[in-house]
Amino acid sequence: MDRVIIEILFFIVLFLIAFIDLKKKIIPDSLTGLLFLFGVFRIFLFKESFENKIIGMSLFPIFFLILYGYGESIFKKEVVGFGDIKLLWTIGFYIGYRGIYELLIFYNIIFLIAPLYGFLYYKFRKKKEVPFAPILAIGTFIFRIFQRKFL
Repeated sequence: MDRVIIEILFFIVLFLIAFIDLKKKIIPDSLTGLLFLFGVFRIFLFKESFENKIIGMSLFPIFFLILYGYGESIFKKEVVGFGDIKLLWTIGFYIGYRGIYELLIFYNIIFLIAPLYGFLYYKFRKKKEVPFAPILAIGTFIFRIFQRKFL
């Protein structure tokens, strides 16, 4: 039961972050830190592996760190924000490396839908930057449901 409560709280905060990113184009560090604390709670309450979480946190955002570092010089604009990178670190820490590969597959599926999301977002809001946190939140939520670790 404790796992379900932590999981529900994690997703409440994650979707709050997604909503804030949609409205203000910012990911608050305080909420990202709270998500990180949920991962720490899982280590102590459920005896989850600290190493598993550190490796997940390290591996998960690598591709996006490269985009963050080199994307601006290649595409002449910021491709991904550092708030998104911190959110990816936190999700990687929460899930751990054992779930990262499956989660990346889910994100790839979501990214196939993302151009439609970007087109609709641009069409209705007339803004060129598309927030990334909603995609991460939806992808992570669907992944956890399919992983049967949510309920």
